[in-house]
Order: sequence, then structure tokens, then C-alpha cells
Amino acid sequence: MATRDGSLGFSIGEVSRSVGLAPQTLRLWEREELVSPGRTGRGYRVYSEYDVKRLRKIKYLRTSEGLNFAAIRKSLGPPESTNGHHAPGPEVLNGQSPGERLRRLRMKTHKTLKEVAEITGLSISFISALERGGSGASVASLKVLASAYGITTRELFGADLEEKTPLVRADERPVMTWENGIRFEEMACGDTAMDPSYIKVPAGAGSEGFYAHEGEEFVYIVKGIMYFELTDREVHALGPGDTFYFHSTIPHRWWAGEEDVEAVYVNTPPTF
Repeated sequence: MATRDGSLGFSIGEVSRSVGLAPQTLRLWEREELVSPGRTGRGYRVYSEYDVKRLRKIKYLRTSEGLNFAAIRKSLGPPESTNGHHAPGPEVLNGQSPGERLRRLRMKTHKTLKEVAEITGLSISFISALERGGSGASVASLKVLASAYGITTRELFGADLEEKTPLVRADERPVMTWENGIRFEEMACGDTAMDPSYIKVPAGAGSEGFYAHEGEEFVYIVKGIMYFELTDREVHALGPGDTFYFHSTIPHRWWAGEEDVEAVYVNTPPTF
């Protein structure tokens, strides 16, 4: 198989065996704009030697460095495209970066980067990069950092409704949006015992790591298939109408399947 410029090319099956990644992972990374393979006249993917080398780097950054998709895009830059253009860069969280707020919180608590790294388990370089630009933050990493500074993720994003009211209109919900497209729409405000959110998770996206905190959680799936994994326990696949209830102190992670997910997600107390 050859690429459009006549150089040696590889099928998705060949790349899967060579790099040690499942074909569905390769397709997900393509959707996340980490790699941009060419296509044959019949629409089959064809990977160049450049693509294979890039995939090995991405695998290393994911498995060894623990970087999420946004951080990898920033680290490697946009992939070369056989169509003669580059993929767009990552978006900014919710129109602004929480990085400066994280830096101020660290200075306020008189902690060094090394101390925060020891508390959170995140690398010094990752925390430093996040403070400078705010990119590369997953749900799990921001939750861990917020907890280290004694605040909620909502407070970090500034997503709390200022006025306490029993009614929150659908188009007035404060929003938290991550670079991988995950969206949390806050459904209650004020000093509440629960923190209900309407969440939208793009296909293949997720928390990108385990995290834990005080409280309990309840999930109701509206659309799509959402997967939950609790530490040392089986993976649960939830479909529309299914519910899931667990203690937040158990390290957990979650992700969407091959289609977008919408769900009602409730934390109590509101520690998220």
C-alpha cells in the first residue's frame, strides 16, 4: 500500500499490530485530531511512516506521561495532513483558561510545584504547563488540583450561579467545558445538599483518569452508552434509562462509547 505521494503506506491493521494499539483506539485518536492518515480511492485509511512514528510518540505520552489529548496536541503540534492542511488546535476551556487561577491558588497556599505534584500525583512539568496556558486539563486532573486547593471544580471554573433561586432555566445554566468537548451544565445554585449537572460527553471522550472525593454520586443516562469503572471492579456499560449510584470515595473514571452521551449527573454533597 502506498500513500498519495508514492511513499510506503500501511493499513490500519498493520499499524495496529506494529504499534500495539487496537484499531478502535487509532480511529479515536484520528477523531481527536492527533493523527491524520490518508485515504485510498475506496476510502480505506493509509498510514505513512510519519504517522507511525507520531503514533508511537502519542502512545508514550499517554501511557508513560499520562497526558490527555489536549496536552498531546500542544506537545506535538498539529499532524501533517495528506489533504495539505493542518488540523485545528485545541480550544480554550470555557472561553478562558483556569491556569492563572490555579497559579494564584498555589501561591495563596504557599505551595511549591513540587509539593503540589506530591499531593496530586501529577508531574511538575504538567502542573507548570497548565498554570502557564491552561491547556491539557482533563476532568480528573482538574478535580485533583481543585481538591488540593480546597475548592470545587465549579469554583475553579467560576460556574456557580450567584443568585439563589429554585428555578434554573435550561439556557441559563452555568457551563464548564473541557478541551475534549465534555460539557457540564449546572442545574442548581446556592447552598445546596446536591450538585446536579446535565452533562454532554462526545464519543470516545471521558474523565481520562481515576479520581475520588468525599460524597456519593448518582447518574441517569439520557442518551448514548456511558462506561463507568470503579477501582478493582468491573466496567459497567449504562444505556438510556439506566442509573448508577456509588460512593465518590472509590476512585472512579468514566467515558462515552462510540456515540455522544447525555446524562444527569448528581454529586452530594457538592464537592465536584
